[in-house]
Amino acid sequence: MKGGNLMVKIYDTCAALELQSGIFVSKFLISSITLTELEQIKTSGTKDEETKWAARQILHLLEENEEQYDIISYNSNQDDEVIKNFGLLNNNDSRILASVYNYYQTHQDILFITSDLACKAIAKSMSIPVEFTREAEVNDSYTGYKEVCMNDEELAHFYNEILQNDENPYQLENNEYLLIIDPSGKIIDKYRWSCGGYVKVQYLVAESSYFGKVIPKDDYQQIALNSLVNNQITMLRGPAGSGKSYLAFGHMFSLLERGKIDKIIIFCNTVATKGSAKLGFYPGSRTEKLLDSQIGNLLESKLGDRFMVEDLINKGKLVLLPMSDIRGYDTTNMNAAIYISEAQNLDIELMRLALQRIGEDSLCIIDGDDNTQVDMSMYAGSRNGMKRVSQVFRGADFYGEATLKVIHRSQIAALAQQL
Repeated sequence: MKGGNLMVKIYDTCAALELQSGIFVSKFLISSITLTELEQIKTSGTKDEETKWAARQILHLLEENEEQYDIISYNSNQDDEVIKNFGLLNNNDSRILASVYNYYQTHQDILFITSDLACKAIAKSMSIPVEFTREAEVNDSYTGYKEVCMNDEELAHFYNEILQNDENPYQLENNEYLLIIDPSGKIIDKYRWSCGGYVKVQYLVAESSYFGKVIPKDDYQQIALNSLVNNQITMLRGPAGSGKSYLAFGHMFSLLERGKIDKIIIFCNTVATKGSAKLGFYPGSRTEKLLDSQIGNLLESKLGDRFMVEDLINKGKLVLLPMSDIRGYDTTNMNAAIYISEAQNLDIELMRLALQRIGEDSLCIIDGDDNTQVDMSMYAGSRNGMKRVSQVFRGADFYGEATLKVIHRSQIAALAQQL
């Protein structure tokens, strides 16, 4: 793991717990102290259940992927000397930093990863290259589009030079949108950057007898529907009432009715709403239980009544699958639309599992609000599957993303967002 220009990442305990399967993107290093800490955390009487769960998960992943990492062993003679020289307290954090420091003396191509501010500060004082894991999360403001304000002169330059020559001064990703805004703040034009050129966003609607006519209510909904039409995978983000499921279902049922797809398959992780009281056991079959949960409420509100939902299920046009049952599922040759609902409640591992089910002849819509509606801390932050999908898939020629901003459901819903 030595030499070359590739920075080999070394994760401390906090970062390993925070990132989970995200650390397995490339080969990495981990301290023997971290492994000991993880073993202690998983059975600790002072840690909460979610932290213990996270420790068990990362240990399981480490066991399954032993070829993916090497261990830096703690050497008490050498490493304790470093702790003494830098005047550090002799604790596990200092032992990890000391072993990283000694490793760095002979392996210059490393990057220490931590989500602990104190560890970050100490690593910097020791001249160890360091990255704070939450910085990427805070600075990652990708929305699927860029809004650029242009005056008359800049607008003329865009149409006469930039557009004509397919220049990309805005550093747009493939399938990212450009929203042109005039000095008054009004969006006056929209383009999608695709395969090295600009494609003007046309006004689209979706229509079916099941769902009615879906007409985009603002510019952000327009680019969302445009992405749904043009990409195999689209991620729709935004607050409650901004139109994510409205657009998704309108598009899917339009395709279903026109024979473009044969069925709609919904992957759902029925997590209880954060802060709510759990109702316990639901009687009935798997489908009946799902229809009594969040996804059933969503379908009934969009399609009108439960009878219509059950009719679609009985005809094989609609399939409901809990995330607990999708392992081994394969949509190849199903010609289906896969809808991943409430996707903010998936970690990276669950999201990977869901996307690995999707065959070449199927499309996928990922719908969720990973900013305000994550219901369990194990799905939050850098462990969140939606965030990781955005980081990995953006720029792919089959992927698009749109973050909706305007709440249309009601004035009450819009004002409630400020609570």
